Amino acid sequence: MYCLKQIHIQNFRNIEYQTIYLWERKSVFVGKNWSWKTIILKAIEKLINSKRIKRKDFKDLEKKLILEAIVIYKQEEIKIRIEAKFDSDEITTVDNFSDEKQKEFLKKVNLIFIPADRKINKENKEDWYIKLIDLILKTKELKNDKLVSKAREKLSNLKSRDWATKTTILISLLRLYLFSIQNFKSDDFTIFLIDQPENFLHPHATKMIDEILQSIWEQENTKVCYATHSTELVSSFKKGKYEIDDIIFVKNENKKTITKRIDNKNWKYNKIMISLIFKNASIFFSDWVILVEWETEKISIPNIFENTDFSKYCDLKCKALTSYEKQNYFNLNFKNISVIDVWWKWALYEWFLFSSELFWKENVVAIIDRDENFQIDREMIIKSIKQVYRVDKIYENDFKKYNWVVLDWEFENYYKIEVIRDFLMETLRKRWEKYWEKFDNKKFQQSIDKLNINLERLKYSKKISVTYESIFSSYFRKYSKPTIAFNLSTWLCKHNWYDESLLKIFSQIIEKLDNQKN
Repeated sequence: MYCLKQIHIQNFRNIEYQTIYLWERKSVFVGKNWSWKTIILKAIEKLINSKRIKRKDFKDLEKKLILEAIVIYKQEEIKIRIEAKFDSDEITTVDNFSDEKQKEFLKKVNLIFIPADRKINKENKEDWYIKLIDLILKTKELKNDKLVSKAREKLSNLKSRDWATKTTILISLLRLYLFSIQNFKSDDFTIFLIDQPENFLHPHATKMIDEILQSIWEQENTKVCYATHSTELVSSFKKGKYEIDDIIFVKNENKKTITKRIDNKNWKYNKIMISLIFKNASIFFSDWVILVEWETEKISIPNIFENTDFSKYCDLKCKALTSYEKQNYFNLNFKNISVIDVWWKWALYEWFLFSSELFWKENVVAIIDRDENFQIDREMIIKSIKQVYRVDKIYENDFKKYNWVVLDWEFENYYKIEVIRDFLMETLRKRWEKYWEKFDNKKFQQSIDKLNINLERLKYSKKISVTYESIFSSYFRKYSKPTIAFNLSTWLCKHNWYDESLLKIFSQIIEKLDNQKN
């Protein structure tokens, strides 16, 4: 069995120093543009394909460049290593490619690097299309120079080199490769390095290439590494095949590339993995994250930030900002902040641990309601803070310091009863104006008369959110909870009727995150 276990990069391109631990079959690099994900792939290609080190490969010409991989070969751990120095306009390199084990291993490696631009025969040099065709022929034991030459000629003389053509060629060759290795046993080791597999693809085609890649990395002695911006490709987890451990988060911090890999020992994040599959994979592409309990908050909070004037909450710091920066100071999209709903209260604990491990703890804020069960919630918050921040004693007054925001009551309590009445009345009137011919006026008037009685229940309810849901469902039977949350939050923002205390809390969250950045 072969395996690419670890890659060490030092002074290569924009990467100063990184050691990256890779999973057995698949590794997925995620992160923003200019976090240098592609450079990691290029470093692996440069080392395994024994390519010549060039001047542009050095980050600092005065320092040594080192590329090193640890691989499992015939149940033994070996190192593939190259060192390079730049001196007096000359580059001297030292490698171990000619050592017996290393030489034997490198002969058995087939490495295919597929770049993001999918260029065909750039500068008439041998490219990945031809290498992949070679590999397909090799697996079928049909090595045919004439066939390869013909393929090369057709590729180089293509009249159309648009994205659709390149995409078709990519999918077709990968499918053909997958077909060629069926029922074929080889002691070769194949590595695919793909930069942004989703480039130029329709969403349906992205799903297709995801299925193809999943089938490829399930083959023995095969490694697939790719860098992606696609939530579709990141979130296709399959227990025992593609796990959270396979995700490598890449971040550019102070012009330095930093990588992090989530440790999912004992499957502690498996519940989170399910949530990521269905709706929360955007977290891998964020700078900061706000964790909330339910869909109501996830829908309402971005709506509040988008449709509320927060300028009056901007402190003295905002005076030093440009007009553009002031305008976007509370813009979640501009700051790349994701709001993640975790489905239930105790899931906040697991998500707080997971997000803090992924992002660095300072970039994570959790918002929790205070209700009659808060005594239990308090213990959960203390437990999470102790585990993430490694502190011994925590008091409730310290929660905000450690990025836990406890609301004074349930989120729905910040809706004023008289405002809800106005919203329901306005919505009912609009419905009547549009469909008045179909309305039974008597029943319609009865429903309006009951409105005050229904809203009165809110004053005595212990669980405000449940009562709200009951009231809304009686008037909007065809509306889902997310639809109600969106319409209501939009209406509240339009009339500036969100409780002032809630807006202050949100503004403080943004200010706290912004201070962490600086």
